[in-house]
Amino acid sequence: MPLANRRQALTLGTSVATLCILGAAPDGKKSGGSSGKGLLARKEPPLKSDETVGDLAYVRTAGDVRVEGIGLVVGLGGTGSDPKPGIYRKKLLDAMHAAMVPQAEKILASKNVSLVLIRGSIPPGITKDDRFDVTVELEPDSGTQSLAGGVLLRTELKQIGAVDGKQLEGKLAGYAGGPVVTGNTSEPENLRIGRILGGARSRADVPYSLIIKDERKSIRTAALVQSVISMRFFALEGIEQKGMAEAKTDQYLVLKVPKVYHQNQSRYFQVLQLLSLIDNAELRTQRLERWEKELLDIKTSGVAALRLEGVGKNAVPVLKKGLESGDSNVNFFAAEALAYLGDGSGVKVLSETAVKRPEYRAFALAALAASDQAPAIARLRELLSYPEVDVRYGAFTALRTLDPNDVFLGKQAVIRDDLPDLSENTTSDPMALQIAIAKARQNRPIDPFSLYVVDCEGPPLIHVSNTGRCEIVIFGREQKLLTPLVLGDPNSVLINASGDDHEVQITRIAAGAGDRPDQQISSAPQICSVIQEVANLGVSYPQIVDLLKAAEKQKNLEGPLHVDAQPAASTDYERAQLAGDITPAKKDGEVLQAGGAKVAPKKRLFDRLLPGPRKSK
Repeated sequence: MPLANRRQALTLGTSVATLCILGAAPDGKKSGGSSGKGLLARKEPPLKSDETVGDLAYVRTAGDVRVEGIGLVVGLGGTGSDPKPGIYRKKLLDAMHAAMVPQAEKILASKNVSLVLIRGSIPPGITKDDRFDVTVELEPDSGTQSLAGGVLLRTELKQIGAVDGKQLEGKLAGYAGGPVVTGNTSEPENLRIGRILGGARSRADVPYSLIIKDERKSIRTAALVQSVISMRFFALEGIEQKGMAEAKTDQYLVLKVPKVYHQNQSRYFQVLQLLSLIDNAELRTQRLERWEKELLDIKTSGVAALRLEGVGKNAVPVLKKGLESGDSNVNFFAAEALAYLGDGSGVKVLSETAVKRPEYRAFALAALAASDQAPAIARLRELLSYPEVDVRYGAFTALRTLDPNDVFLGKQAVIRDDLPDLSENTTSDPMALQIAIAKARQNRPIDPFSLYVVDCEGPPLIHVSNTGRCEIVIFGREQKLLTPLVLGDPNSVLINASGDDHEVQITRIAAGAGDRPDQQISSAPQICSVIQEVANLGVSYPQIVDLLKAAEKQKNLEGPLHVDAQPAASTDYERAQLAGDITPAKKDGEVLQAGGAKVAPKKRLFDRLLPGPRKSK
């Protein structure tokens, strides 16, 4: 039996459960005593040998789920307010009572807290492990003066919908919490609004939808599309192989994203829609021959590479021929496809492209991040020393994507770890000591943000994130604050040192009369040490970022400070890939980030949820 016929037989056999759910028997007749024509009675057009998944279906990437919550921000230092009576106050009190919070009304009356409204959107394709930003707002008539320095306590996010023009609160969809970064893009100085960077998580994975076109919808079509996709893309759950597509009706399939494409989901959709519906040995040989010729022609190279990637490992020898082409675009498209197939042959091409071609940079780094091959990791580590900031931070993000625990990232603990000192307990019972250490680690506070010190040879640089996560990355060990310096806010924290001081004095200002007295400590001048000491005094991530910005402005940093300096996705790449047009397009407007780096204001490939047709953050 030809492979195409065997595949159709297989898909029909595996779709019996779906047919039963929809009330149709496998022969297309209506089951059970219902009247009406069967769902499969309509005559379907025969498949053509060159038809693909994209001819029958499309990926629906829109449909973000709106979520809202009512939460409590603490740690405001006298700028908060007691919320006025109303529905929001009642809901917050109900939640506090349900959590058995004692003296809830007294807590709300404090000037150090404030009721806030949390809003956000959960996009399709997100997983329970992904984080996303949410906004923080005050009630219109709130007496709170500022949210600066505040921290949102863990807050439930409920799905929001509308029926007959009325907004309705739905089921629990996620959670949010963390330090408040005040202001937003349009009102950066507004202290009454803010965001929680990467502070929200979805309660469940949210898959994409694959929609069968109206003129082609049927149980057989849905089952065929499911089979074609799941034979190429699948994951192991224990010992069971689970496909990435699952037909739910005659027109709707649930579509999951393989891990290798998690940071570049739009590429997955491209490859998926180019999968051939009919396949056999003869057709496959013909296609490989045709696509090899198209791969070596710059006008068709980008799409041919996507088609070959859809074939899988059998296309690797053909793609390697693209690396031998004299055209740099052909080299890159071939190397990119090889990386997503788990082959490291094109790593050198990808790393060179990331350095030399800014318009392809984001996609070259994304491909390196998709590869778990040792050569890719080695190249990314080399790029950590490259002078251009978006190359360095892009390489850092790619490495973190590959392995969050990679020692080359230089992750540092923020909150002091008060473990028993082994050197002072040499005579203690070893078992008792190990139990004490394990207990201390179990009860260790969670770091309020991520801190990294990258040991690299490039020029000194500090990068901070203002989207997606609370993170500080220091490129270059032993970076120090340059003296003399006076930093901080007399109402929060002060950092000072004279020109010949070998230590930095840090003073944590008490929140107000009646609180504990000011705290004063000394710190080594290394920036990492100062950040750790300040954080241990209770200073929040947004406040620390403000201190770094002030230090840069006063020339107290050894190198520049950059914010969100990831490489941006370029339309030049898309035009070359899909249309074979290698003429550079007119540049869009650029924005200057802190430190003077030019970064396009478009979507950035490593922000996790940006790839694909849906809008970026």
